[in-house]
Amino acid sequence: MVWIIAFLCLGLVGAAGYYQGPIRAAFAFFGLLFGTFLAGPLSPLTKRLLPLVGLHHPAWNIFAPQILAFLIVLTVFKIGGQVVHQRVAVFFKYKVDDQALYRWQRVYSRLGFCVGLLNGAFYFILLTLLIYSAGYFTTEAASGEGDPLGARLLTETRAQLHEQNLDRVLASYDMVPPQVYQTADMAALILHNPPLLGRLGHYPPCLQLAEQRDFKDLAHDDQLRQMIDTQSKIIDILRYPRLHDLLTNGAIVAQLSSLIGPDLGDLDSFLATGQSPKYDPETILGVWDIDRAATFAHLRKRQPKITLKDLEQKEQELSSQIGGLSLTATPDHQLILKRPNPGNSEGTVVAAGTWKKDQDTYEVNLPGSLPETSELEFEEGTRLFLPKFGYALAFDKEL
Repeated sequence: MVWIIAFLCLGLVGAAGYYQGPIRAAFAFFGLLFGTFLAGPLSPLTKRLLPLVGLHHPAWNIFAPQILAFLIVLTVFKIGGQVVHQRVAVFFKYKVDDQALYRWQRVYSRLGFCVGLLNGAFYFILLTLLIYSAGYFTTEAASGEGDPLGARLLTETRAQLHEQNLDRVLASYDMVPPQVYQTADMAALILHNPPLLGRLGHYPPCLQLAEQRDFKDLAHDDQLRQMIDTQSKIIDILRYPRLHDLLTNGAIVAQLSSLIGPDLGDLDSFLATGQSPKYDPETILGVWDIDRAATFAHLRKRQPKITLKDLEQKEQELSSQIGGLSLTATPDHQLILKRPNPGNSEGTVVAAGTWKKDQDTYEVNLPGSLPETSELEFEEGTRLFLPKFGYALAFDKEL
């Protein structure tokens, strides 16, 4: 397939150069050359044009500005080539004799074919570069014979580029940001390893998103969960209506991108090891579950003279209030206390407030709770104690 593309590019573009002549073909060549090298530097300018043509989704910002800049430069050179060609053609048509015109036309067409072959080689590189980039994603999403024909062709052709060692050359000119490839890798990793989806949900920025209605509905969508658990085709998962609506919502994608940030190395590390170099130093971040045994063990430690009868009474008083409690602390300094609700898989919010850090001390404020403002105690970074109901409730961190 690679060599078929090469022959088609050389043949078709070479023939076009034969009929266009060397002037227009040469201007097209320099348009290709300068367009390729100026696509990146001019992309910040052309990026401002995207909303004017209706391209509002952040995904367009990945490659559309470069393509638009390339096309603008190429068009300018082609217009310049047409102007110069027209003037030369008029000169030879009206200013020289027929014999000179005939010799000029014969040389002109043959020279045009040679320059056209050079353009064909340039188009071959650009086309294979497109296949190299797009084929990376189809390779990640490949699931077999059931894939669309176009996706299979891209995947097979990219594999041939690798076999011919052409991918090493193309990688040097690839303008797709590395973060895009890294995102595709992590998405494929999660979809092929469903248990990692739960780990992703505990990544601190994702905790913040999980409180939004759209992401709550997505997290509790049983049909989507079943598709991921059974490892359905990636293309079918991406086309699932609720997920598709999120991915095509420019505002949500922009928010997700801003929360996670341009450096995806931390998220990649978290998926691989469960550790986040960026967020682990902030001990409070995460989901914490109530630990009844640790709560009453802490009570006995603070009140060593408490009788067994009093302890049993306090356990009875607290059991109905603390059963299933969970505490979620997000990077935007929000703190949410929930308890399970049989009629609601999301749980019921008991209290919502904020947290702040002063040196090594965490202070939380939960309006409507007693006390509303209190300091947290931590034990080895995996257990915290929250003053509430007159006791210090122990919570263990979900890992």
